This record gives sequence, C-alpha cells and structure tokens, in this order.
Amino acid sequence: MSETDADWLRWARETAAIAQTGLAFTRDRYDAERFEQLRKLSAEISAHHTGADHERIAALLAVDSS
Repeated sequence: MSETDADWLRWARETAAIAQTGLAFTRDRYDAERFEQLRKLSAEISAHHTGADHERIAALLAVDSS
C-alpha cells in the first residue's frame, strides 16, 4: 500500500472515530445529525476505495458506535 493509498484509510478511520465519539457523548439532536453525516462520509470513503457495498460498511460502523 503506497503512502497515498494509506491516506484515505487513515481519513476514513479518523472520521469514523470522531463520529463514534460524538454520537456517544452528544445530547444535542443537531450535533447527532452531523455526527451521523460524518459516519456516512466515512463509509462512502471506504466503499469508494475498496469496492465494498456502501450500505454494508455504514451498517458495520453503526454497530460499532453502539
């Protein structure tokens, strides 16, 4: 994996982690919606670069944040 290839994976992991933490601690509905969007973006990045199903990745990230 080249340095450039590793960048997208790092970005996807970091955005997923930020979303997970935010969803775990926020009490504000507006913030929760933003963290959900961030989690979806992470799934889109992962799906785009791996060819995996976006919905499957999104579901796995959703389970991980429970």
